Amino acid sequence: MNKPDDILIRNCIKNNIKNLNSVFVFPTQICASMWVDKALEFSGNQCIALERFVAWDDFKGSSIRSQHQDKNSIPATMRDIFAENIVLANSKAPFLKNIIVEEFSKSASGFASWISNVLPSLSMWKNNFEKSGADADDEDKDFLELYNRYKKFLDDNNLFDPAWETPPFNSDGKKYFIFFPEILMDYAEYKTILESSPDIELISIPEEMKETVSPYGHLYSNTRNELKDVCHYLWQMHEEKNIPWNKIAISVPDLDTYGPYLARDLDIYEIPHVQKNGKPLSSSGIGSLFSQLLGCYSEKFSYDSLKTLLLNKELPWVEPEVNNMMIQFGRENNCICSYEYNDNQIDVWEESFKYPVDSKSVERLIPFYRKLKSAVTKIIESKTFEEIRTNYFSFREKFFDFTNDNFPEENEKILSRCVSELGTLIDLESDFKQTGIFEIGSPYSFFCSYLDGKMYVPQNASNGVQVLPYRTAGCAPFDVHVIVDASQSGISVVYKQLSFLRDDKRRRLGFTDDSNITQNFILLYAMNSQQEVLFTCSEKTIEGYSFTNSYLTQLDHRPGKNKNTDDFAVNDSYVCERDSYLNNSKENFPLKLYRAEKAGFEKWLLMSEKDGTMSENSLELISEKVRKRFVSDGKVKVSVTDMKSFYGCPRSFLFKKVYKLEQSDSAATLVNQYAIGNVNHLILELFFKELRTKNMALEYDEAAASIPELHKKLLVESVYNGILQSEYSHLSKQLFLTTRTAIETSIIDSVTVLSQSFNGYKVFQVEETYELHNEEKKYFFKSKVDCLLSSPDGELVLIDFKTTENSVPKNLYWDGEESVPDFQLPVYKYVLENQDKPLKIDACCFYSIRECGLKIAYSKIESIQPTRKSDFNEKFEMTTGRCLSLAEDYAEYVLNMDFSPSIINLDPSDCTSCEFKSVCRRTFAVSPCRD
Repeated sequence: MNKPDDILIRNCIKNNIKNLNSVFVFPTQICASMWVDKALEFSGNQCIALERFVAWDDFKGSSIRSQHQDKNSIPATMRDIFAENIVLANSKAPFLKNIIVEEFSKSASGFASWISNVLPSLSMWKNNFEKSGADADDEDKDFLELYNRYKKFLDDNNLFDPAWETPPFNSDGKKYFIFFPEILMDYAEYKTILESSPDIELISIPEEMKETVSPYGHLYSNTRNELKDVCHYLWQMHEEKNIPWNKIAISVPDLDTYGPYLARDLDIYEIPHVQKNGKPLSSSGIGSLFSQLLGCYSEKFSYDSLKTLLLNKELPWVEPEVNNMMIQFGRENNCICSYEYNDNQIDVWEESFKYPVDSKSVERLIPFYRKLKSAVTKIIESKTFEEIRTNYFSFREKFFDFTNDNFPEENEKILSRCVSELGTLIDLESDFKQTGIFEIGSPYSFFCSYLDGKMYVPQNASNGVQVLPYRTAGCAPFDVHVIVDASQSGISVVYKQLSFLRDDKRRRLGFTDDSNITQNFILLYAMNSQQEVLFTCSEKTIEGYSFTNSYLTQLDHRPGKNKNTDDFAVNDSYVCERDSYLNNSKENFPLKLYRAEKAGFEKWLLMSEKDGTMSENSLELISEKVRKRFVSDGKVKVSVTDMKSFYGCPRSFLFKKVYKLEQSDSAATLVNQYAIGNVNHLILELFFKELRTKNMALEYDEAAASIPELHKKLLVESVYNGILQSEYSHLSKQLFLTTRTAIETSIIDSVTVLSQSFNGYKVFQVEETYELHNEEKKYFFKSKVDCLLSSPDGELVLIDFKTTENSVPKNLYWDGEESVPDFQLPVYKYVLENQDKPLKIDACCFYSIRECGLKIAYSKIESIQPTRKSDFNEKFEMTTGRCLSLAEDYAEYVLNMDFSPSIINLDPSDCTSCEFKSVCRRTFAVSPCRD
């Protein structure tokens, strides 16, 4: 490739720099800043005024006056204000028919930014529309209405829009040199006025260069290889050609996606770098404060909106512990959102403060919440930008502590910039208030949208490779330009004039060809890179597949027959180290290691010295927890729930029951997944206790296929009392009460079917806890039985209630070998029958409340038998023996502190679905051990 050079720019500057009225206009500020430094090297001048090297955007705002030298250029923000005002006016008395359909005019605030972007192009549209002679439809009439209103606003306020100006361009005595205007997105709007002025000289890319220059595009198999070889290339330039790091630029089309991966590789290869891409002020945690305040207000202080605000760790909260308490309270009390009930707006937080699940923090939270709500409401309901600022400073005085040492300086800069932007709006409001243009509905909502469009570039004092968005540095004179992801889609640049119109309308106005300036940018990068520019791309990218841009000459780095060039890697330390270990050879071991290699080796060395055993102190702490939780008077307390958890996985049991580990979850739900089941259990408990107190039996009327009305009445009362006595939050109880009728129907149906099976049976016990001690054993049983029914003949039936059929165990019986059966009914029966006053159990069964299903596991009662009769009683007795054996083993394991998963035969699928897999040594090896 014939490398182009930057002689066009150099000669222009060199030949005109002595003329103090010469001003050089570059596409971006970074290009202007770098060329003013570069000019000191070759122009012969000892100093140069910075204002003579300007960016295109600054030139538009300050230099274009055209015929109206006495008018001021409209600030871009005023376009946004004007558009907001238009949308508000149209919502009150619709005058737009097509752009905003009348039926949606009251909810069209989202169109304001689009209208603001259209305004600069309306003059061009009007001129071309009038020339076309086309009949105006509703859309054209809408654009004409916008044009007339915008023009009147400009004229009334002594303003002009630079994009609307027409020749001649009246000189201000300066000579302007505009470099490469063809790459500017909005140049077409200013083309006529600039080309007609003798005081403006346009410097463009020579046409012959487009015919002769095609830079190389290096194609890699994937992005990882691409970025790695870019790092090799940078080291090559730095070491072999002595190019300083800060004279190198990497341009990236999609910096949001590629930035983290590129930064990682640059860090790995110890290449200093500075990422200079602007992000909206509102995109950072500290900058999102204002949108989070708006979210709280608009969502009526819902749990999620308050959680987002209060858990924003980038804000310097005065009392962060109160924030955490507030979120914890909201989660426990299900404060999801406020609601309307009987035409009254209910604040869910205030309601929950009256009926808290736990009242210990309420006294502290009530004043905090009310103060926060009042302060936020004042900010959002501010009528002017000045009022917003006043209320904001009042808010921060109450809730923020900027003397906190943990508050980063960068966050303070971002917040100050947000307040500064608010100051800009206040100044404009003061200057134009009399025009009425600031009637925009909600000033605060506009301010939040305004921050979304304001970009912030951190001022990083460190030096290094400049990582920039593609297109921003095409004219900048870096020693080395590197462009990654130079694929067909990545670096293609096409501009459409009047893009707000449909294509058929654009063609009617004479806009038949779009401006494809992809090649122009490629040539600019090649021209301004002092060394040969490097374009790279990958076949397999981060987000899909791509191919080399068609304006580049492809060099293939992919392995295989198509490869026609070598990589830039020479003695890559990471590769050499890996190969040396794999080949057990020291011959090619790198002489120098990167910091990451050294740190990794030191950590490996440290871990390899450990034997994987626990320290005595750690073991003692765990033993203490186990004894406190499971051991009483030297014996292990055995419950069905604990055994089931242990034989599911001993280590999971340790994490859950001893360490009390749980997934971090700050989300609030209206009711948890077990709530209705627990409420149903409580309802049945209350009902059966009433039957027992009144000495009433279960009854079923065969003729009426129903239970007695008195039983139904007791059930209805039990439903109401069960909901109120449940341990759930006030809001959850209110929800259950709204569905009370459905719950009553479900419970009555369930008890009806149960009564049909146990007609005439009385309640013997409900929710009773039993213990069974044996002096010869190292353990004792503790069991809580749901219900015992007694037949007219005195036979006892043990019933355990389940919410649904899916909750009924599938492994009722032991099938031999090493299997683990369900413990519940066998253990309960054994415990009851071995009391000091034994209770002979004649039948054991599960009953699913929702499906009204009875599953019999054991029965000596003739009238209560399973559908398929077999040796189920013998199986049940064998299962009981197996359960007792497992209980004996369980006690031994607990006393010996043995919680290894190797105790049982775990299926790999059990580990895959385990909630603790991320901290388990069966998943990750810790030191040399994996268990």
